[in-house]
Amino acid sequence: MKTKKQAIDNSPILMTEEFWANSQLSVARYYGRIQYNGHTFWILDKHGRDLWECTHIANQEGRDKAIEPGEPCDLVREDFIGVYKDLGRDKFLELLQLNRLHSDGQILKAMKSEAQKIKRRKKS
Repeated sequence: MKTKKQAIDNSPILMTEEFWANSQLSVARYYGRIQYNGHTFWILDKHGRDLWECTHIANQEGRDKAIEPGEPCDLVREDFIGVYKDLGRDKFLELLQLNRLHSDGQILKAMKSEAQKIKRRKKS
């Protein structure tokens, strides 16, 4: 029997649309987020905008869909949303793959460090 701590340690950090869209997790598309394994996961577009932000932008631009078909939308664990926004989807996925054997805390620390490096490069 798993304890709550073990269950949380086994939670994913990010789920791509290919994984969640055709599963029980697909109810997230109606609410913009979902509770799973003790964590809240938000639907984000490739820029790190949640479903509500995307809907607002789509309304301003006269589009019907918040996130257009074919555009990536991921379920991202709430504690990683900040670095997802800072790094962008591609860099986030790259760092997640490189650090997949580390603890969640170590992964978050590595991602924050990389995000700071990117911000410093943009300023100079």
